[in-house]
Amino acid sequence: MKGYETICILNPDLTEEEVQENLERYSALIVENGGEVTKTDRWGLRKLAYKVQGHVKGHMIYLLYSGGPETVGELERNLRILDQNIRFMTVKVDNLEEAAKIKAQLLEDPTLSIQEGRDG
Repeated sequence: MKGYETICILNPDLTEEEVQENLERYSALIVENGGEVTKTDRWGLRKLAYKVQGHVKGHMIYLLYSGGPETVGELERNLRILDQNIRFMTVKVDNLEEAAKIKAQLLEDPTLSIQEGRDG
């Protein structure tokens, strides 16, 4: 199985409980479609660089998981259907454990570059 990470921006009008429910729903969806969730994280309400669908802020969530193409396809299909999602992006990850460690370091110290995170 290949590794993937998905970052999703949710509507800023959602409550923290609704954001958590969405995160749990997406995690369950990955597992139901033969995937395995490695890490989930809520990055909180963040200001966006530019307006997206009329919003200047959004709740950001992060999912790191492994699965097949059908897992990613079903997750993205659900993300497109649900109105509370403003935008999302999924990328392939070569090494799940390394990606989980690097993302944690970058969130703690945003001045690090990705290359420094790998070396350190």
